[in-house]
Amino acid sequence: MQITRTGEYGLRGLLFLARQPSEKLILVSEISKNQNIPETFLAKIFQRLSKTGLLRSSRGLKGGFSLGKPANEITMREVIEALEGPIALNRCLLKEGECREEDVCPIHQVWEKAQERLLEILDTTTMEDLAEWMVRNESKGREEVKK
Repeated sequence: MQITRTGEYGLRGLLFLARQPSEKLILVSEISKNQNIPETFLAKIFQRLSKTGLLRSSRGLKGGFSLGKPANEITMREVIEALEGPIALNRCLLKEGECREEDVCPIHQVWEKAQERLLEILDTTTMEDLAEWMVRNESKGREEVKK
């Protein structure tokens, strides 16, 4: 499994919004420029995320995008699955019963454990967590420059 650019750009765009005041509407062009993401591609991604409720969009002169719910309620898994579909490390994990060997196959058991751990991390990492991490690391970088 590999996250596509769609998933990566979606996460980066939401992370940018998570760092803004919640009431502020941001234009796709501003996010695109700041995150170095092609604007038309980001606009399509944001349309999809708006349909899922992860983003709120407003049209018009003072329009733009904001998070559809608080940053601490948006998980990485939600964003990835909204854009990429269900996460599965192997096709045998897509749905129960897909693989006839799942009860006896040691490989299946390893895939299952690995996927459980991955999903646990993605389920417990929110946009707020990532935004706070960025703030902490930016502060560290500024302190190192001062030295």
